[in-house]
Amino acid sequence: MWWQRSLIQLGSGAPYRLVWGGFVLGGVGLLLSLLPLDHATLLVLGALATALALVDPVWALYMAVLSVPVQDLLLLPGGLSVTQAALLLCLASLSLHILGRHEQPLEFGRLFVPLALFMWVLAVATLFTPYSRSEAFRETMRWSTVPLIYLLTLYALRGATWRLGGLVVCLLLAPALTALIGIGQFWFGIGPESFAIGGGRVRAYGTIGQPNSFAGYMNQAWPLAVGVALTALATPWIDTSRRRHLITLAAAAAAALTGAALLVSFSRGGWVGALGGMIVLILAGGRLMPSQLRMGVRQLMVGTVGGLLLLLLLGGGGLLPAAVVQRAASLVGNLRIFDARGADITPANFAVVERMAHLQAAWNMLQQHPLLGVGPGNYTIAYETPPRPDQPPMSVHPWYESRGHAHNYYLHIAAEAGLLGLCAYLLLVGALVLQALRALRTARGWLWRGVAVGAAGVVAAVAFHNLFEQLHVLNMGLQLGPIWALLVAAERHGHDELS
Repeated sequence: MWWQRSLIQLGSGAPYRLVWGGFVLGGVGLLLSLLPLDHATLLVLGALATALALVDPVWALYMAVLSVPVQDLLLLPGGLSVTQAALLLCLASLSLHILGRHEQPLEFGRLFVPLALFMWVLAVATLFTPYSRSEAFRETMRWSTVPLIYLLTLYALRGATWRLGGLVVCLLLAPALTALIGIGQFWFGIGPESFAIGGGRVRAYGTIGQPNSFAGYMNQAWPLAVGVALTALATPWIDTSRRRHLITLAAAAAAALTGAALLVSFSRGGWVGALGGMIVLILAGGRLMPSQLRMGVRQLMVGTVGGLLLLLLLGGGGLLPAAVVQRAASLVGNLRIFDARGADITPANFAVVERMAHLQAAWNMLQQHPLLGVGPGNYTIAYETPPRPDQPPMSVHPWYESRGHAHNYYLHIAAEAGLLGLCAYLLLVGALVLQALRALRTARGWLWRGVAVGAAGVVAAVAFHNLFEQLHVLNMGLQLGPIWALLVAAERHGHDELS
């Protein structure tokens, strides 16, 4: 027909395509103008985020990492959080690129097998839980985001070196901004009364909601910032001194913010984790630095850690705030083993006795269900469920209300997934330590060296902090998973002299 030929000819020229494109954009703009401003903004940002994620999976990775601090601040249509939406984009982007680019197969790395084994144990424990199978399934699905983001990181870091720099920026920017909020909360006393520490101050909690979890988030960032700053400072560059100084200053600023926020969180477990991370940074960072700087940096770090320990042990000699001294001194009480059932509860020992009661409850769960535990995510349900007549209670008198975890992740995972779960998790931690050693041995180029040092520090800080808390919560796996993948990528790029 003549009119069909006319339409084809009309749309065949470049000017006409511009006209049609203008009509389409105008129509979209008209539709957006009819929507409320907040809905139109969300629609535009969502469309832009989706387009970027589908074009290149690295953008989905960046969005997932940046979403952690704001996951509870904004709900999208349909009840999705920002983090859940980012995870859906990650899954869609990774799947489409794997299907569409057969020449770029998925890389698993050395950590995938122990991570998959741990996930398998969680799945088996979910299947055989004597409590809520739906809650166990939800907890297992929350853990499944870690291997997803781990695989996405390894896939997305291929190619241009700006991808690594962008990921490091995201891993430091989100915690640094959250740290700034936490420092403001501490300084101006903004927070619930239960977080008060005297003098009109409160424990920092940022956007995370709880000071201890907030401290765990800081422990997943400041070692990376310190590692990058130290290697940037120690690497001799010839023609790019301004770039080196900018990177050093930015990483040092992130380290200062996250370190200060960790301090004002008044999390005793966070402080212990930071000490463990600092020791690893001393050992790893000193080894990679030039010989003329190595001894001086080690002496400075050892002197700083030693001085802090001495001040804390001696009560500060009046130099430290009383709240800091009290929190540090109470660590001794947290390390002491006693029976919470016969303890005389006072305001001074309330937190210590409560912590021990939850540890004993986890031990009771492990004794009654030694192989596969009570099921992932079922700690609180098992804790608060009345026992059968032929069984002793899980909880410890008079602590009948659960705080949600056992205040020690190793015992917590043993209670929820049994001895199989504990062994699988310890195998994963051991694999992380070995991978960190490989990365430190093979990494070349200042940025990869800094990443290897910092990621090793994060592994140590989290491992020590988990002795007192449960850090695998609140989608923090989106911060940890990429850091674990960076240890694998640092070994893979071990011979790349340029970052």
